[in-house]
Amino acid sequence: MPIRPAHTRLGRRVPDLQLLQRAPASIADLTEILDRRLAEEQRPEERLRMLREATNQITRTANDAIQAYRRARAAVGAELEMPDGDWPHARKMSAQLDLARADVLEALEQTSHRYAWAEPWTKGEVGSNGPARVGSAQTPVQAAVPDR
Repeated sequence: MPIRPAHTRLGRRVPDLQLLQRAPASIADLTEILDRRLAEEQRPEERLRMLREATNQITRTANDAIQAYRRARAAVGAELEMPDGDWPHARKMSAQLDLARADVLEALEQTSHRYAWAEPWTKGEVGSNGPARVGSAQTPVQAAVPDR
């Protein structure tokens, strides 16, 4: 899609579309950096710290993409509601937003399954009680079920 003049409703949202389109590559880059760092580190506590740090960065990237999507989607909706709106451009941007959103969701889904060795936190392990243990065979469902 050619970049529209910045004074149009949709033109002002092109940077949001571009941010959304770049998010999957940013998530992949953060994951690759984490993988390299994990390969060099053997201490479980440090590996978990690295994983938490990367997760925070990926979460920020995803949140930025979500906000960009929301703004661009609102602009598309407003353009389509206008009787003299640029409907072809709005429909094209809508399709691009849908594709970019799907790519972000796929990148997040793939990333969420990469580090099975990192046990999820339980309530007792958050905060001053220290980090979760690394390397447990428990699944997230098993970790959340209290002993009876």
